Amino acid sequence: MEAVLKLIGLGPTYYFYIDWNKFDFAVVILSLVSIGGNNSDINLTALRIIRVARLLRMIKSSKELQSLLMTLYLAMNNIANVALLFMLIIFTFSVAGMTLFGDIEQGHTGMINYENLNFRSFYNSGSTLIRSSTGESWN
Repeated sequence: MEAVLKLIGLGPTYYFYIDWNKFDFAVVILSLVSIGGNNSDINLTALRIIRVARLLRMIKSSKELQSLLMTLYLAMNNIANVALLFMLIIFTFSVAGMTLFGDIEQGHTGMINYENLNFRSFYNSGSTLIRSSTGESWN
């Protein structure tokens, strides 16, 4: 309804000149396609998720949210550096874990019985270290 009223009020030329209106119009059209497509054999459930994209319009109206996203954008270089450092540490300790603990037989107690929780391959070694560093399954 909002898109139709803006289209009538602004006229098609000026309405489609603004990028946010183009985005809003595309979301509305895809939402209508997903609602009208219930009787067809095509699964249009994924198109219903696009309605959530209208929340992105809040970025336009909220100066605080724009400031927060700009801060996140400016910090991306530092975030990438920390991620690369984390990957280097995981790589180093994965290789060390394979060298030191790769030959240990699997026990009959505790978490070491899992096939993918050991230091026998590089993938399992890295996965074990990431699981332990994030606290997954360690409660």
